[in-house]
Amino acid sequence: MALGKERLRKIHGLTEPTEPADPAVLARRRFHKAAATWLAKWSYPLQAAFALVGFVVVLLPMFSKGWRAVIETTPVAERVFHDFSSLSGWAMVLFFVLLALFLVLNWRVNDYPGGWHPTKQWGFPNPKQVVEMELYPRLKREEFVYWIWIFFSAAGTTIWMIFFGVFAFFIRIGG
Repeated sequence: MALGKERLRKIHGLTEPTEPADPAVLARRRFHKAAATWLAKWSYPLQAAFALVGFVVVLLPMFSKGWRAVIETTPVAERVFHDFSSLSGWAMVLFFVLLALFLVLNWRVNDYPGGWHPTKQWGFPNPKQVVEMELYPRLKREEFVYWIWIFFSAAGTTIWMIFFGVFAFFIRIGG
């Protein structure tokens, strides 16, 4: 049985905003809902897919010479393997993009939609919480943070490739 929006907000210590909403931001509410719903539906499958790619393409070739030969003869897989196992190229671009988005989210910590405060509510809201509690932006500054959070959450599904890349990097150094 799902709890209602009001009950969930009370559990997390969130109150309804009292300041008037920006009509231009409210006019874009359907895009906010669509992005959060899509992210709630696809974030875990994307994480699983990127974890599988990270394991099969980045880490597994470090243990099997035969599999490494297969990966190195496949154009896209070869690029992913070399960039992530040596922590260069796309791995560093992805890392710095995630770092920049994370820093912006922490810099604008008081502007989260719906009164969410990452230091009081144990971190960033997950997409399912945003949809269930309707933590959509009402002001332009909240909308900025909301879209940064959407991009951070979507790009964050690839973090598994960086984790497997770090393991492969240290295996390469040790071996």
